[in-house]
Amino acid sequence: MKLNKIEKRKQELPPIKYYQRLDTLEEKILDDADLFYLKNFGIYGVKTRPGFMLRIRVPAGRIGYEQLQKLLMEAKRANARILLTARAQIELHDLTLSQAIHIHKRLKEVGVSTFGTLVDNFRNIVTDPYDGVAKECEIEAWPLIQKMNEIVLDPSLLGMLPRKFNTAVVGMRQSAQSFFSNDAAFLLAQKDSLMGFNLYLGGKNSNLAQDADIFVPKEEVVPLFEAVAHLYICHGPRQKRTKARLFHLIEGIGMEEVKKRLKEFYPKKWRGAGRLLLKKEDIKKYKELREATFAYRYQTNFGKVGVEEFASLLALAKERGAQIRLGVDQNIYLIGVDKKVDPSPHPISAMLVCAGSRYCIYSLFDTKQEAQTLIDKMSKYSIRVGYSGCLKGCGRHILADIGLVGIRTNGFGQVERGVRLFLGALYSCERSEARLIFWAVPLRRLADVLDVVLAEFERSGYKDFERFSKRILRRYEPEFLAWYILSTLKKEPLPPLGEIAPKAVGYEELKELEACVFGV
Repeated sequence: MKLNKIEKRKQELPPIKYYQRLDTLEEKILDDADLFYLKNFGIYGVKTRPGFMLRIRVPAGRIGYEQLQKLLMEAKRANARILLTARAQIELHDLTLSQAIHIHKRLKEVGVSTFGTLVDNFRNIVTDPYDGVAKECEIEAWPLIQKMNEIVLDPSLLGMLPRKFNTAVVGMRQSAQSFFSNDAAFLLAQKDSLMGFNLYLGGKNSNLAQDADIFVPKEEVVPLFEAVAHLYICHGPRQKRTKARLFHLIEGIGMEEVKKRLKEFYPKKWRGAGRLLLKKEDIKKYKELREATFAYRYQTNFGKVGVEEFASLLALAKERGAQIRLGVDQNIYLIGVDKKVDPSPHPISAMLVCAGSRYCIYSLFDTKQEAQTLIDKMSKYSIRVGYSGCLKGCGRHILADIGLVGIRTNGFGQVERGVRLFLGALYSCERSEARLIFWAVPLRRLADVLDVVLAEFERSGYKDFERFSKRILRRYEPEFLAWYILSTLKKEPLPPLGEIAPKAVGYEELKELEACVFGV
């Protein structure tokens, strides 16, 4: 098998052996190999811009008082900026290399790891933020995730996967989050009278995981996860980095062959999938818990949190005897408070926004700033928005009611910023990616396009956009929906969606309409 250059590099010098060089590195003379190896320890830097980022692993989004206090103290000393990620992790930005290495070591002393949070590793294992405390929790995932975390932090595995591997374990009957974009997702299910999990495999930011048709009892989650891990390590494709995820292995040989190979590492006989119990829950500011207390969802500024802001939340949690947890929605949860707690200055929303150009070289513009212009409209309707600054899809636009991906386009005159627009994912009980409606919408017209979509949602009478998508939007082909939106913007009177008969829309007709509506 012909290996790509990164695989050859890892074979010659495994990342764990490179770790011994950490104290000898000089920021000004780092080469591409150094920058690659540093990512395995959570330290991210590129030659084209100054500064480093340190990504911190927070298994299941849980972190203790003392650990968080140490982290915030080090962040303040370094004058770092804090971002919360869509995998319930913490990133410290605007560091020098020496600061990143120093903080990595100080956090290691209090049991916080930054290993494996970037490149070819098992990334942070996630769950619902109400795991173990909500009335809807049937199986607490935390003890399982702790054992799984020991497996993924095996030093011999550091950086040795074909590509990254994301995992979720959710024992909830209800969740406001969707976990189908993980490489491996264990989601609450019932087989006959037994509670356990259905296994879904092969998800990533641009594709939903497939049902593996395997029911996993609680006691078999860790062994089966370990088997899937070894399957991927041994059989995952390593020729091209763009085709190296578990998704690509399944795409190449099929799910049944993948399951056949899985038996090499898991000899026990498994049963077919049970009935998926995990259902969609609306986003709430407060959630009543088992112990007659509440959880409070602190809405951040799309993951941006000031050091002092975070410190005040920590102080509040300690005062009330509450836990702090991080969600995969870039927000902070206080577990065990009363309804009088409400310190967030931001409106509650279901928007997930990537790091943006302020923090990421791949993003084409500042997505967090642009998302601010949409928050009032989206919050009003509790619409799930995934906003990605590039095609890597870190905003999970395919798992959203409305998905946006940053692009640059010259299709309507001069080169300008725009987005690709996706609509209508089915991300809770059913699984279907959001569909691409427009290849290019100029940012200057995005609000107008969304106004048409929201007006139709409101006119439909549905209260939930996902249901509106299933019952109305998916009656029509994407080209027809694009034609309908453009025609409405052109002020042509049309019946409501759901009442208008679909028709075939040709490429030339659509391009002519786009030029008329979006042209300068």
